[in-house]
Amino acid sequence: MALAVKRSISEINTLPEPATIVPQITTHRLYKRIRRNACKSSGTLTSILSYVNMLEDASSNDALQILLKITDSMHFDESEFPDAIRKLVEHFQREPESAVRVKILSLFADLATETGIDGQQLIDEVIKLLKVEQSAKVISQGLIVLEKIGKSFTPSVAYINQMVFFAKVKLFSPSHNVQRHAILLLGVFVLVSDAEKESLELIGKYTDSPDARVRAQAFRSMLTLGERGVQLPPSLYPRACASLTDDYECVRREALNMVFELGVRHPEEMIKVQDSEQEVRLIDDAFGKVCSAICDLSMNIRTLAAELLGGMTMVSDEFLHQTLDKKLMSNMRKKRSLHERSAAHFASGEWSSGKKWADDAPKEVISADSVSLMASGACGALVQGLEDEFLEVRTASVNSMCKLALKNPLFAVTSLDFLVDMFNDEIEEVRLRAIYSLTAISRHIILREDQLETMLSSLEDYSVEVREGLHLMLGACKVSTKACLTLVVQKVLDVLLKYPEDRLSTFGCMQRVGQKHPEICMSITPQLLLDHPFFDSAERDVEDPAYVCVLIMLFNAAQHLPAMLSLFPETTIKHYAYLRDTMPNFVPRLAVGGDTKELNLIGSTGSRQFLETAPTPPQARQALLKAAQDDLDRLAEIDPAFSGTANFTSVFFGAQLQMEQLQLAATGHSIKAPIKECLLQLIKKCLMLQNLFSNLTIDDQLLVKQMCLRASALNLVLIVKDRSQSALGPCQLLLHIASDASSFLQENTPLIADTFTSAILTKLASVGDPKPGRVYREILPIVQTAAPVVIPQINTNIKMCKARIIEPTENSYSAENVIKVTAGLIAAVPFVAELENLQQSQRQDLRLKVKYPDQNVHIIVPRKRDLKKVMTEQGESESQWRLRTKVLLSHGVWTEASTVEITICLSVKPNNELELCKPVKVHFAPKPVKRGL
Repeated sequence: MALAVKRSISEINTLPEPATIVPQITTHRLYKRIRRNACKSSGTLTSILSYVNMLEDASSNDALQILLKITDSMHFDESEFPDAIRKLVEHFQREPESAVRVKILSLFADLATETGIDGQQLIDEVIKLLKVEQSAKVISQGLIVLEKIGKSFTPSVAYINQMVFFAKVKLFSPSHNVQRHAILLLGVFVLVSDAEKESLELIGKYTDSPDARVRAQAFRSMLTLGERGVQLPPSLYPRACASLTDDYECVRREALNMVFELGVRHPEEMIKVQDSEQEVRLIDDAFGKVCSAICDLSMNIRTLAAELLGGMTMVSDEFLHQTLDKKLMSNMRKKRSLHERSAAHFASGEWSSGKKWADDAPKEVISADSVSLMASGACGALVQGLEDEFLEVRTASVNSMCKLALKNPLFAVTSLDFLVDMFNDEIEEVRLRAIYSLTAISRHIILREDQLETMLSSLEDYSVEVREGLHLMLGACKVSTKACLTLVVQKVLDVLLKYPEDRLSTFGCMQRVGQKHPEICMSITPQLLLDHPFFDSAERDVEDPAYVCVLIMLFNAAQHLPAMLSLFPETTIKHYAYLRDTMPNFVPRLAVGGDTKELNLIGSTGSRQFLETAPTPPQARQALLKAAQDDLDRLAEIDPAFSGTANFTSVFFGAQLQMEQLQLAATGHSIKAPIKECLLQLIKKCLMLQNLFSNLTIDDQLLVKQMCLRASALNLVLIVKDRSQSALGPCQLLLHIASDASSFLQENTPLIADTFTSAILTKLASVGDPKPGRVYREILPIVQTAAPVVIPQINTNIKMCKARIIEPTENSYSAENVIKVTAGLIAAVPFVAELENLQQSQRQDLRLKVKYPDQNVHIIVPRKRDLKKVMTEQGESESQWRLRTKVLLSHGVWTEASTVEITICLSVKPNNELELCKPVKVHFAPKPVKRGL
């Protein structure tokens, strides 16, 4: 299929056939016609007037049922909408039952959000109906409907003002529900300029409403205005603080959000402390108010307060450190020196005679609470959150402590002991949060020996995620002394003996420990290698995981401190060469053996130049495309930086080759490969282009859509020619892909479709009844005379979704280590895989594919909790995921052990799975049941 890319102005001037470009108005009409024809062919297009006419003689109950049927089927002829709306309005005016009127208004909102009805007409009709309405229930529903209709399109300023004026009128309604929805409408639609003048103050008055729902909605609407760009003044702060003690949780929640928002927006604003002349910064006072909310009776409020603390990073240090101390520091009041107090006492002229008890007491008793610059609830607030009975509060407190520590190194050092204590929490999620938080702030801290003992005691946790998190944390942190490093190494090696499946995680931990402590590693090198200064020690087993861990740490330390190489015995140097070849990702290149040059793949291989100078296909087109495809596959293996782009171009060339062969078959020529097999391969490559690649530009997306359109057209032509199966499904698929391509061109007007796409879309638009035979006759000449597909422009940002199976390996369940189980029972095989560039929307499509020797294939859906993002020292990885689950194998009796293939794939369509990696083979042997005597 001929593909088009976005070209420069100079290239556009050289286009040979500008007449083949589909005009935008044609594309818009084409999309409408294809969609309508597809609805007619599937039988889903119905008449809304046929339902509405039934309302004339129906009772209230029958009318409600009819309206429910209209809501269930939302595919109507758009030309009937004006008459249907008019009749619905007439029925609304004569309907005595309020529930039916509510349903009619709700139907207006559904039509606005799910169809192409005119929203401005609906706004006019709804407001006219509500002006004479008396039922508070119906008016409340009408305000909700106005909000939904307004969000379904972009109304003009006149309609916005019309809705805002109507909402202001309804603010004076005696119904609290009407007031609440009117305030909601104002917060969403009032103009920013009007809100700063009067609307914000008008909404603020309802924070004193007698109804808690109205008070909460008033704060929520003001926050919505703030998100829309309205400047929230500091004068709202006292009103929000007063609502923090409200009896209702919903009000306290919104008031707490308002206090946080004002503190972040106006941090340097000075306000007076209650019952005192002292002034503090607004962010400091707001921080104290949020800290006080951690003692709230509601768990939700405590959780919210703990979450909000992490965003108040501009708070003063004294207030911040007070959250870790439960004793108030000197009541946070101003102290005078002894000399100042003596001078003031002497100036007063009052001396104690000693004859009267307490006659020297101060004249004015000062209450500590009255002069406190910080609310008492701020004292130890984070400690209170860490000790809360609910895990949500503890988790939020740990996250906030981490965010605050990242901005304040001194606070990071102070909070270290508290985070270490959370390693002993009974909930795994809290322990993981504490471990990841300590990893994030590792650059600000140095661990002591007493802290290490608590951390290392958690290494024997039953949870593999906790152990891997601790490995990550130990590799990110620095220790203070030689004894600390020895303690870390010994404990890690001891735990490795207990959990040998943590081998790779332990290797990564020791690699980072060596990189961060080269000097300390040098001091304990003879001790770790058991190297005697006078006698030769026995050569150790290089396959021993503990010994490998030690070597990985020392080799990585030697990379930063080359003087360590002189301390290595001869056997260690030999082991270096072996480990460098077997695990290059853990062992760095050292100046050993005279070869010190390291091959830098990125930027030195000319990968980008190769991609950009891919040959334009001349007469020997297929041979060159095949050679380029092989070169691109090899490039993807040797240069990770361009692997996504190389794979995308290789798959594109492969689809192009299949398409040219099938085009020969469509013209009546014979081809070597079976047509059905070629069609399956072409469809698979198109699915790969659609689902496995990310970071595509709109030009790349157009190329993929045009390739899929050509493939679907070829599919229909060849199936009709074959006459062995029904062509209805391929015809519907072609219509669907054409509809998608035309709407994409409509949304991206600068893009230009190629001649093939323009011709196909134009022909489909002219087909009145899209039956397979009619569509086949129309598109056959276009498919047979289609020009070759152009080569896509190179986009080096393309990423490909792929997987790597870590466990099981080919050696873990080899012929010597067979999985034996009684036939009919289940064997659970641990499965661990890492996935790269998996999109968030593709998580639910992930599958495990198990293929048995008898060609039976089982598709397994992994649990959602088994797939998690990979944690790094910088936090959660954006593109890397880890799947940790168990694959269940079961079969009948086999005479001997055979291999079972396990792989990971994406289920993009029913019975269409795209494999993300090569399958791993495990030996499986179901044995017959042993009969007892």
